[in-house]
Amino acid sequence: MPFSREIKRTIALVLTAALACCMILGGCSQQMGAQSSEQEESGPTSRSYMADMNEASDALKEKMASFSDAVAREDLVSMRVQADGITSVIDQMSQMEAPDELSDLKQKYVDACTQLKDALIAYIDLYAEIDSSTVRNPFDYDGYADRIGAIQAQYDAAVQALQDADKSATEM
Repeated sequence: MPFSREIKRTIALVLTAALACCMILGGCSQQMGAQSSEQEESGPTSRSYMADMNEASDALKEKMASFSDAVAREDLVSMRVQADGITSVIDQMSQMEAPDELSDLKQKYVDACTQLKDALIAYIDLYAEIDSSTVRNPFDYDGYADRIGAIQAQYDAAVQALQDADKSATEM
């Protein structure tokens, strides 16, 4: 069952915001990498950690772009595959060893990305529920606005968390 234009537009806008969040993370990682290389006392551990984070944020941006493409094609299977890839990258980020001076910053980024991942999964679930509706089992559009609003709030919280992490990074 094809999605209404309004639903697709709403989901596309939120996914664009999610991609922008990933770009924020990538930009900050590059900035922190430059700052870390200037700090002699931090040593190579900080530089290598930030290089790894930068790589992960680039991978995250690629996965989010692929996810957006899958949404544009209304390809639920590809959306799920890309979401799994996004989850994998976020899991890798959370498993990276951060030097002590960057551990709080790392946690802020991981928490923000996890919020982003949770919102993404909620969108996929909503998308799948609408897509699988039939004449006999129609989608209940009465609760749609509340559900999409709650998911949007998750995204907004993730964006704010990424901005807060960026602010912390620039203050280091």
